Amino acid sequence: MIEIVISKNQGNQRFDRFLRKYFENAPLSVISKNIRKKNFKINNKRAKNTDFVYEGDIVKMYITDENYYNWLTKTDFKPIDFNLEIVYEDENIIIMDKDYGELTHAASKDDYGNNLVDNMLSYLYKTKSFDMSDKTFKPAVVNRLDRNTAGLVIGAKNGESLRILNKAIRENRIDKYYLTIVSGEVKKDFKIDSIISKNENKNKVSRSDYGKNILTYFKVLDSNSKYSFLECKLITGRTHQIRYSLKENGTPILGDRKYGIKNVNSVIKEKYGINNQILLSYKIVFPEIKGLEYLCGKEFVSKKYDGMIKLKEKIMAR
Repeated sequence: MIEIVISKNQGNQRFDRFLRKYFENAPLSVISKNIRKKNFKINNKRAKNTDFVYEGDIVKMYITDENYYNWLTKTDFKPIDFNLEIVYEDENIIIMDKDYGELTHAASKDDYGNNLVDNMLSYLYKTKSFDMSDKTFKPAVVNRLDRNTAGLVIGAKNGESLRILNKAIRENRIDKYYLTIVSGEVKKDFKIDSIISKNENKNKVSRSDYGKNILTYFKVLDSNSKYSFLECKLITGRTHQIRYSLKENGTPILGDRKYGIKNVNSVIKEKYGINNQILLSYKIVFPEIKGLEYLCGKEFVSKKYDGMIKLKEKIMAR
């Protein structure tokens, strides 16, 4: 018999989900079979799939040592050298400034160590900022940016914060602001409220009657006859939402290779060496969130803000 105590990160989840994370190498059928055979107990009571485990609960596993170690989640994390721009950090969250051209997550094995999440894990591992012995949890990001969009990404350092922040993101409660430079003159503020769906083969979105709703507010910060400098406030958070919305408005983002204007992009590339969309996730504002109340009203700004302003002044010079 093997006995474990549920940690804070492991708590507050269904027992079958906990086991699927804890025994990553065990097929789901094997986990289900052992639950049915009463091989697991929570606080000395027979465990069911739908039971919840909480911090401090004692789980007894009536399985062999061999099965335990064969099924166990193996930590394959390697402490690479990290390259991370940190805007804010406390015991629960970390806010990072992603670079243009950097992946948020690895898209393949070849991307290992060359993405924001791996750099975050490396930093947290080397600074011992989270419990690497916890076999069911790794810190994770709660929002993501396209490879060629720069700016603020929020990471959660423990399981409770991850659940709280994921819920806040799903409910569109955390205010996220972007800055961009677009083609064309925009004279007044506007919003784009539409429905889109994604073409997975082309990795592009388009208008659809059966997709997901998007809502973005756009504020004019500067404008001339050729270009406009906008602040974008995301209400929903869909793939390519801002890029698609500005293309629909007839004012696509400069440098955007998917939704932009080719000849305009060519000019921007030739003059300024820019070959990707000019889009920066520059500000995050937290509301009152139960469990993270101390963040209420706090505002975090990207360290790339000044660079965006200088670029705007260069491109929009009259």
